[in-house]
Amino acid sequence: MSTADMDWRRELRVTWSILAAQRTAGAPLIMAPIGLVVKAGAVQVGLDARGDRHLLLPVRKEDVREDLRSAHVRLKKEVVVVDGRIQHYADLVCHRTDLGDLFDDVVSEILVRLAADGADPSETCRRVLEAWREMFAGRGGRLTATEQRGLFGELTVLEHLLRGDAFLRPVHTWTGPDRKPHDFRLPGGSWEVKALGRNGSTVEIHGLDQLAPPLGGHLTLILVRLVEDASGTSLPELAERVVNAAEDSRGVIEQLAKTGYSEADAELYAGVRYRRPQLLGLPVDAGFPALTHASLRGTLPAGIEAVRYSLDVADRLPDALGHEEIVAQLQGRSAT
Repeated sequence: MSTADMDWRRELRVTWSILAAQRTAGAPLIMAPIGLVVKAGAVQVGLDARGDRHLLLPVRKEDVREDLRSAHVRLKKEVVVVDGRIQHYADLVCHRTDLGDLFDDVVSEILVRLAADGADPSETCRRVLEAWREMFAGRGGRLTATEQRGLFGELTVLEHLLRGDAFLRPVHTWTGPDRKPHDFRLPGGSWEVKALGRNGSTVEIHGLDQLAPPLGGHLTLILVRLVEDASGTSLPELAERVVNAAEDSRGVIEQLAKTGYSEADAELYAGVRYRRPQLLGLPVDAGFPALTHASLRGTLPAGIEAVRYSLDVADRLPDALGHEEIVAQLQGRSAT
């Protein structure tokens, strides 16, 4: 069968299944050829550590015009070592699992066009993405109010971290968008971030790993107290401020996209503003009330795939680490 006659949707379904069976938790990008070769090499598809789908089109180094406007599906440059050789790709990545079918439709159209004319894979990909952009916007939706508050809390913490070290790599440190157990991971410890309202004391815990300290390190639960204030800061303003504060601004944008946030949607989030957030810290030690694999003394019973529960920390707030102490820890200095 020639590539012009290929059923690309079927090829994608089969290849995604094979890659999913091969992927292990935390593994880097794994790739497989899809059965199409262009001038610079074999077209690949891949799954990364998050489970995001990638279409990787081999190109010359200078041949990628990136398209990062969408939060959910983006075209970017990628460099991968293949068989000991550096290969440049135009990487079309989908950050939303619920858009998988639509993404496969886009990828199929790209492959059909490349089978007919593979002279400029990156430009072909960009044009197809542009044609499908409105459909992705309609299916992707906006962040919920809860997701917006959670993101505001994480960006608040990231901003303090960057004030201590502007060269910090967000793609390595801000791990929440990568669906890791904790929102931030630095040498020696982790931080899990939860947003609270003016008088709130209850947080939602997702999974048995979220309040489990990392091996050989500490875990601190950071509570970000958010109070609405018309003269305060909006989510888009905070996001822009954090991007500008980072030496690795692209890394911040990359992680923001994984959360579902896009600058193109900024006006949707500009109406809610918060006064300067106050931070509180609760060290998660052996006596902290939490459900973990260790506390259950074994695996989950058959049929239970996930655990989510509410935790009221009201009785621990009087002894919590204060704002200045938490900020000092985040910035790597001593509290004054």
